[in-house]
Amino acid sequence: MGVVMGGVCSRRVAAVLLAVCGLAVSLVGCAPSVPGGGQTPTVVSTATFTPTERDADVMDADAPRGWTVIPQDPDPGMDYLASEDGSRGFTAASIRATRVPGDVMYGVVKFADEPGTYSLDVIAKAWRSQIEYHGDRRDVSEVQRRVIGGSEARGYSYVETAGKNGDMYYEVWLVGRHDGLWRITLTSAPGQTSLPEGLADEFLDSITWTTPAGATSSASG
Repeated sequence: MGVVMGGVCSRRVAAVLLAVCGLAVSLVGCAPSVPGGGQTPTVVSTATFTPTERDADVMDADAPRGWTVIPQDPDPGMDYLASEDGSRGFTAASIRATRVPGDVMYGVVKFADEPGTYSLDVIAKAWRSQIEYHGDRRDVSEVQRRVIGGSEARGYSYVETAGKNGDMYYEVWLVGRHDGLWRITLTSAPGQTSLPEGLADEFLDSITWTTPAGATSSASG
C-alpha cells in the first residue's frame, strides 16, 4: 500500500502536532496484531481504523487510588490528565491522553488506495522510530499488543535520560478509534525506571469512551 504525505494548515491543531510529530516521519511496513492485556482480544493480521467523527468522545478511567484527575482546558489539546501529586508537570508519576483528530491525520499520512483508513501498525512503527532517533532515550521496546476500551492498541516503552531529576520511564499507547488516534502516556516519577506495580494494566483496563450527544460525523460533511 502506498503512503501519501501532506501538510497541515489549521492553527487549532498546531499544539497537537507538536506532540505527535512522529507521524510525519517516513512510514514503512506493517506488523501482525496479537492484542491482549486482560481484555478479550480480537486477532487480526493488521490493525486499521477509519476516523469518522469530528468531535472527540469523552474518555473516562479509574485513576489510581490517591491520584488526582486534573480538569483540562480544551485549548492545549489534553483530553485526560492524572498525576500522583496533583501537578500538571512531570514531578511525579502521571497519565496523559491526547487525541489526534481524523482531519489532522488526513493531512499527515494516509493510505492512497484506502481514503480515510489508517494502519495503526504503520503509525506505531513510525512513532517508535522517532523515539529511537533521539540519543537521550534508551531501552526502547514494544509492549505486548492489546485492546483498550474495545479498540486495537499498540504500545512501546522507553527510558528518558535527559531529565534534570534523573531517568524517567515512559509507556506510550496508541489507540485507533472512530474519532481519531488517541495517545495515552504513562510516566514514572523522576528517578524511577518503571511504573508503580499494576498501574498500567489496571488503568488501561478501566478506560471507556462515551460519544457525546450531537457528535458530528466527518462523513456527513
